[in-house]
Amino acid sequence: MLRRQSFPASIPAFYINLDRDLARREILERELLMAGISAARISAVDGRTLPEWLLPFYDDRMGPGEVGCSASHLTICKAILETGLPFALVLEDDARIESDCLAAIESAVQMAPRNWDVIRLIETSSRPFQVVAQIGGGRSIVRYLRVPRSTTGLVISASGAEKLLTPRLVNEPIDVEIRWPWQLDLNVYGIEPPPVTQASGIDLETTIPVRSRPQKRNQIRRMIFNVRKMGIANYLSCCFNVGRAASQL
Repeated sequence: MLRRQSFPASIPAFYINLDRDLARREILERELLMAGISAARISAVDGRTLPEWLLPFYDDRMGPGEVGCSASHLTICKAILETGLPFALVLEDDARIESDCLAAIESAVQMAPRNWDVIRLIETSSRPFQVVAQIGGGRSIVRYLRVPRSTTGLVISASGAEKLLTPRLVNEPIDVEIRWPWQLDLNVYGIEPPPVTQASGIDLETTIPVRSRPQKRNQIRRMIFNVRKMGIANYLSCCFNVGRAASQL
């Protein structure tokens, strides 16, 4: 059961960690301490033994690791809404945190468009993106033409949590749901360059096996969604990489 947590006034935060992964927990807690972030630990959900409230979201289409990761994120979304938080930082336990991460998040939350649902902190995009605002420290808030992978570091707003908790049968891992934002009408932004990285190494390899998936024809849906959110002029400028000057959305 989740308990009401005490957070700094500026950045409420959670991190996901399996009970058995003590080494990951210790490393991440040192990272958080050095970054000046106080975070509540959420015990990662076992995808084989879901709490009753999560059962309607899942069937056998995903493996236990994918279900557990998705369900852990939904558990935090539920906590955001139940505790009345306007937003929260959400980290997975392989996150590595840049020293200015807290300042970058504070600036991004203040300067992002009011309708933001998710601000990504992880993995730069290799595709063109639209710069929405400069937030200092050489970083910018951006909207992506194509959302990158990974959910190692996110900021999720109350509206984003509500959308992610939309009653449905979850067919895809959480990173895919965020990469395909048209499915839940998610307003996804990011910080470039990212203030969070994903650790690597034999002791930090993913516990979720890689599985092949049928490729969906998403190009048209992505284009329609981007044009609707960005406007045709910004979309075309972004497609042709015509500068990356900040624009107001």
